[in-house]
Amino acid sequence: ANSIVLACGGIGGIFKNSTNYESLQGDALSICLHHHVELENIDYIQIHPTTLYSTKKGRRFLLSESLRGEGARLLNIHGKRFVNELLPRDLLTDKINEQMRIDHSDHVFLDLTPIGETALRTHFPHICSRCQEEGYDVFHEPIPVVPAQHYFMGGIKIDLSGKTSMKDLYACGETSCSNVHGRNRLASNSLLESLVFAKKAAEDIMFSQFEPKALLPFTMKKIYQDTSKLMQDYQDELWSEIERWKLIHERNNIEA
Repeated sequence: ANSIVLACGGIGGIFKNSTNYESLQGDALSICLHHHVELENIDYIQIHPTTLYSTKKGRRFLLSESLRGEGARLLNIHGKRFVNELLPRDLLTDKINEQMRIDHSDHVFLDLTPIGETALRTHFPHICSRCQEEGYDVFHEPIPVVPAQHYFMGGIKIDLSGKTSMKDLYACGETSCSNVHGRNRLASNSLLESLVFAKKAAEDIMFSQFEPKALLPFTMKKIYQDTSKLMQDYQDELWSEIERWKLIHERNNIEA
């Protein structure tokens, strides 16, 4: 191909709890690492503080901040409120994780009863029905919740045309880092990242002058014979790189 666009989604599949599909494992980032394509801010990983706890495999069901805005309370395993529920996502996640460590528990509870049954049925019908499907009566009992990875703000570094640091390679959507997010993203910016930068990349490809390319022999075929091992290697490499970026940002913050 004259041009390739990476649109592989985020990294939720490498986390125990995530609102993403398991197939989103950051393999595009690992491939870029192997080919020295520049990444950016890959430790900028958003955790949503309240998703419905489950022991089943698969995506976690997100319980909106609106619930806490309407009066839902976070409780520890002893039924005691332990935090201001309106803290920003990252700070609230830290408090919940700290409480789970104290309680030696893998979840806390979210009590929706202060909102009232009428308001719950009117404003949150989907949440009510999903919780009931899982066996929880939201009108009379608290429900178990756990923080889960939600959105990935870092990724493959791109410019305003979706170009990466490698010639004729583009990226868009959650796998890219367009710098429309900070460490805490604004919700609708995910649409900007996916739609606007995809269009910019397409336009740039359409109006580019390509040089004829000779077909290259596929010499890397052997590494794809054991995909399970390959994906595990990719995960290990990605975690190492995330930790490296985290240390860089921590050091920069200390120096600042």
